[in-house]
Amino acid sequence: MRFRIAKSARLELDEIFAAWSERATLQVAERLIDGITERFWLIRRFPQSGKLASHIAPGLRCFPAGKYLIYYSLSPGALNILHIFHGARDQRQAFRAAKKDL
Repeated sequence: MRFRIAKSARLELDEIFAAWSERATLQVAERLIDGITERFWLIRRFPQSGKLASHIAPGLRCFPAGKYLIYYSLSPGALNILHIFHGARDQRQAFRAAKKDL
């Protein structure tokens, strides 16, 4: 199965890293990003393990990574990591805001 991280997800990881490196330390930010990205490999191995999030978008799945939620979709032969949002955010609003930024 191919694996793709969308530009939006890469930017969100950068934002998470920057926020945590300012709030705490570079080491804390690195550990957090490592924890999130390690989940990508778990999702790749078990792609159906994420909870369906069809209330946000058709075919969308969500998988937790600590306090963050990884949103992804499956297409024939591919896993697409689309977004990473903090779990405390209004997830529908986060998706709407992310679409406006494209």
